[in-house]
Amino acid sequence: MSNETRNGRTTGATILGIALVVPLLVSTAMTAAPSGAPAPIEPGVLEQLERGPQATFWVVMTDQADLAEAVAIEDWNERGQWVFDRLRTVADAGQADVLEVLDRYGATYQSFWIVSAVRLTGDRNLVEELSRHPRVVRVADQRSFTVPDPGFVIDGDTADGVEWNIALIRAPEVWSTFGMTGEGIVVANIDTGVQFDHPAVVAQYRGNLGGAGFEHEYNWFDPSSVCGTPSLAPCDNHGHGTHTMGTMVGDDLGSNRIGVAPGARWIAAKGCETNSCSDAALLASAEWILAPTDLDGNNPRPDLRPHVVNNSWGGGGGGDWYMGFVDAWIAAGIFPQFSNGNSGPACGTAGSPGDYPQSYSAGAFANGGAVASFSSRGPSAFAGETKPNVSAPGVAIRSSVPTDGYAFASGTSMASPHVAGTVALVWSAAPGLIGDIAWTR
Repeated sequence: MSNETRNGRTTGATILGIALVVPLLVSTAMTAAPSGAPAPIEPGVLEQLERGPQATFWVVMTDQADLAEAVAIEDWNERGQWVFDRLRTVADAGQADVLEVLDRYGATYQSFWIVSAVRLTGDRNLVEELSRHPRVVRVADQRSFTVPDPGFVIDGDTADGVEWNIALIRAPEVWSTFGMTGEGIVVANIDTGVQFDHPAVVAQYRGNLGGAGFEHEYNWFDPSSVCGTPSLAPCDNHGHGTHTMGTMVGDDLGSNRIGVAPGARWIAAKGCETNSCSDAALLASAEWILAPTDLDGNNPRPDLRPHVVNNSWGGGGGGDWYMGFVDAWIAAGIFPQFSNGNSGPACGTAGSPGDYPQSYSAGAFANGGAVASFSSRGPSAFAGETKPNVSAPGVAIRSSVPTDGYAFASGTSMASPHVAGTVALVWSAAPGLIGDIAWTR
């Protein structure tokens, strides 16, 4: 399913479609209508129609890809291609009849495959017709997620060696014992972007070709074109993404040693336009993580997907919107790391998607070991799952920020990249574990 124009309207079938849509709709078992009954229409869609003649919403398809066979595929490239092909095949077949309806209405829409779903704008008649369509399991409202305010405190001084948080989790012992600092592993974040030429992360950028300059194709994705139209190079208009990336891999080869796995390479998707993250951008980014594309969003390459993806964003607990995306990443062997949320200290405050049983989420503690008061606690809203899965340093964490600077920040957003970087170290030192999510957990 490639980008194309229908009735003179562009339909952006992004790489991320399938995975993101599943959460949107999933769990299908929980939300599907009884056989023969109309698919449920979420209240937010109806509220939009009460305010005006049209609504922007999602339709999630009944048919979703079964990816269970992927775990048995040992070859990294073959596994990624199989998952990608399976997702695209199921989405193409399952959406065909629905797209005919949308073309008949002249509707503007975007088709996704990571979870088979379509984002569109239409009137009440179209909403009701789609809810009765046998291929549609759910008519879902738009969603947005947030990047928590980390309270940046700009640091004008230069550190002297390894930061306390990196030393505390004993990353330097891994470097010295195994002689590995993340080599051979690619990490990614879905965040506010990254200042790609920041001294602490530029050497680790997969698009850095050394003396030949930079190649941003397959290494950078900006679905909302925040960094330019077209968006040809990474930027960060907020700072959050540069900070989380620095904690994963940052090292300026001098006195600023801020990252857990400075030998790993990184790529990035700007799923958060500012401090908020639209559902369309997050879904597109989820697809891109599974199969990076060129700068035009074409020619997907699942062989170039990252090994680990950090997600330091989220919303309230119990929301299943992103669940299908996480499942697709896991099927492709990508480790799904999330922050657990900053709504503590009360119990039952773990946020989604970190509270999913299949997500791996991080809480935050301070230097000295005390759990941060803001760090969200479990249990998860999903079957009482214990959350967070692990805690990491997340108070007064010094890392990179635009432009070429450093700042202290606090939050489970800061804790999560410690875990993503740790997975990179584990997989670098023990490559037999690459893609084995269960054993890695």
